[in-house]
Amino acid sequence: MILVIGNGICAANTAKEILEGGNELKIASTENLTSSSLELFKTAGIDPAHILTDTKILSCRGCAGDFTILMGSGGKTISKKISGVVIAEEYERKPNFSAYDLKPAPDILPLSFLAGSAIPVKDTIKKLPQGGKIVFLTGLGHESNPVTAEEIMLASLKLQTDFNLQTYILTGNLKVAGNGLEKLYRETKTAGTVYFKFTNTSPRILQDNEGKVSIELIDEITRLNFRITPALTVVDETISPSGYLKELAAVFGLHAGADGFLQSGNLHRTGIYTNRKGIFVAGPSRSVLNAVDNITDSANAAILTSGIPDDNKEPKAKAEIRSGLCVRCLTCYRCCPYRAIDLDIRPSVMPDACEGCGICFAECPRGAISLNLPDNRNAADEIRQAASIVKSSPFIIAFCCSRSAVRAKELAICMGYSLPENLKVVEVPCSGFVSMEYILSAFQNNAEGVLVLTCHAGNCHSEEGNIFARNRVEQLKDAFSHMNFEKERLEINTLASNMGYEFAQTADKFENTLKALGSGDSKKQKEQK
Repeated sequence: MILVIGNGICAANTAKEILEGGNELKIASTENLTSSSLELFKTAGIDPAHILTDTKILSCRGCAGDFTILMGSGGKTISKKISGVVIAEEYERKPNFSAYDLKPAPDILPLSFLAGSAIPVKDTIKKLPQGGKIVFLTGLGHESNPVTAEEIMLASLKLQTDFNLQTYILTGNLKVAGNGLEKLYRETKTAGTVYFKFTNTSPRILQDNEGKVSIELIDEITRLNFRITPALTVVDETISPSGYLKELAAVFGLHAGADGFLQSGNLHRTGIYTNRKGIFVAGPSRSVLNAVDNITDSANAAILTSGIPDDNKEPKAKAEIRSGLCVRCLTCYRCCPYRAIDLDIRPSVMPDACEGCGICFAECPRGAISLNLPDNRNAADEIRQAASIVKSSPFIIAFCCSRSAVRAKELAICMGYSLPENLKVVEVPCSGFVSMEYILSAFQNNAEGVLVLTCHAGNCHSEEGNIFARNRVEQLKDAFSHMNFEKERLEINTLASNMGYEFAQTADKFENTLKALGSGDSKKQKEQK
């Protein structure tokens, strides 16, 4: 059974796609459905029996294919076994009346009243006087977005062509970067829409005691004065994520962006993916998207939840908690970016949810977690083996993320760049795997310098693995400064997979730093004395 959270058009489309794929379905809505919402679901072919109204998600346990979702519904608590979850909560839209010094009135409407491919308020439009003008206000003194621009242009085009009404669009920076928006802009101009764009001036918007609006402006192109008395004024809106998303992020352990949508901007979370397998976020719950993109998200959600496929078939490391050493401090539970730690009698790792990043392994204060790398690799053994065959000084150990720095090193070699002779790369699944013990072990095995090479900020698949790694490095460097040990022998840098030249440059620069510190022969001579 698949759970869809939401009660708007994106949720309805997603539910329709899921049912057509032959899957069982439940829809959870925090509200009791209105007649328009019911009509929306009926149009999508959704039986109201599939819908749980007045329902909030209370908790989620398990992993993809085997979630246990606890919900509060109508004063009762119910539990459901769910294979996958799609969050499709609608936006919250707030009319920008105050931005234009306007108060709501019968002749002043928010954009959502007219938005869409069809005008839902024909009676209101038909009551407008013959030759009445309609003015759209958008992006004056504040930023707009392509979705708002598209809605305004579609509504304006329909008013011009179907109702023969003169429309004006007063805008600051009209956002037409979306797919097909330039074409739509030209169509509206051909149909008769008049645009006034303001960069150095602003229109003067007046509203009398009866709520009637008049607008005085100077056309910045012709420098002519205009006065418009619209029969209807349409105000743009601020589009924000649903306030419920914050609660859902906490319940499901999802990484939200600074804007409140349930995607953090991480390049590994493209499309409808989140940081948790089996939990997807569609349409207005992940970003401000147009109608076509919302429909695409619904189709993708239906496909991905039908089998909850693993998007990466490569073998991965899997963490395991050794119960004899675990003291139930819950450090692993708090730091796991994939919510792969299950809490029952004692913490345990859910193998199907574990991405093998190693953050829990490195953070566990008791060393109670083991991580088996693919191909039976052992990072500690690799360090010791490298130390046994080192030929000359300086000997450098570089811990490199498999998704970024390792590929950058391979690219550097393909591009013909020379690397330090005694540079040993230890591939790790994520820089968050690099514990203080591994770094110290490198120095104990005669490394004269240690590099930790991570993904760029915001590009870590584990979201914060590079942050954990940097914190550990900075703590050790601070300790070194109090131990008469040069902290310059330990460095951390960020690289992307396509930065072969920068990898070679970073390695060469670090080697030169070590030589300047007295690595090599001078160090051996001191040891002999």
